[in-house]
Amino acid sequence: MASINVDAIVIGAGPGGYHAAIRLGQLGKNVVCFDRDEVGGVCLNWGCIPTKALLHVGEITRQIDHASEIGIKVPKAEVDREGVAGFKDKVVKGNVGGVNSLFKANNVTFAYGDASFTEHGVAQEERRHDR
Repeated sequence: MASINVDAIVIGAGPGGYHAAIRLGQLGKNVVCFDRDEVGGVCLNWGCIPTKALLHVGEITRQIDHASEIGIKVPKAEVDREGVAGFKDKVVKGNVGGVNSLFKANNVTFAYGDASFTEHGVAQEERRHDR
């Protein structure tokens, strides 16, 4: 296990973790944020944000389907699955990129891997290289 010397370690790069890491960086601390997956955690990459992007598409489709009720004549909405997937991916990429930019701007280092606190410090098992 490699030894690191930092002011703070944050385990988990989801919304709670990345907010904590960024704030610590804003306060001048040298911070490493560990996660086994991507910056943003499940919420930004696979859960909340992609779901909200897809729900947005569904709402627009519903509004188009009911536009005639308010006097707007619009042909029936046709869903392009690849286009919708591209939109969702663009939203996710923008959010994750924003967090990565905030990490860089606030001196937060992101490291892929599993980490846990032990009695004498922090144990880390790195699975991939740092970004």
